[in-house]
Amino acid sequence: MLRALIKPFIKYSSAGGLATTVHYLIFLFVIYSASWVPWQATFLGASVGAFIAYLLNYHYTFASTSNHLTLLPKFLIVATLGVLIQTAIVAMLTQHWHLYYLLAQLIATCLGLIVTFLINNFWTFK
Repeated sequence: MLRALIKPFIKYSSAGGLATTVHYLIFLFVIYSASWVPWQATFLGASVGAFIAYLLNYHYTFASTSNHLTLLPKFLIVATLGVLIQTAIVAMLTQHWHLYYLLAQLIATCLGLIVTFLINNFWTFK
């Protein structure tokens, strides 16, 4: 079973790379230009990245032909969970452990990637 997850995970990760790039650009932009705190910046960046991720996952990763009215609500639940996980991790690591915010965001991204891939693979796009 684990072997069957490798190819979809690689596709999911590569599609997510673009969404994550947009997330990080927004994250850095609002921190440096608007003086947002890291948890606010990650919330905005992850939200925009989630929209991009949906389109890429629908067309590329899972090559879905299902109705958007069926998939989009499920994806939004998973994306919201991913945004909340990442926001909580960044808040905890930067505010309580005083970890450098980019390292905190990297850790949050990795954990969010694993959780959202598993849920999207076994629930959203199935």
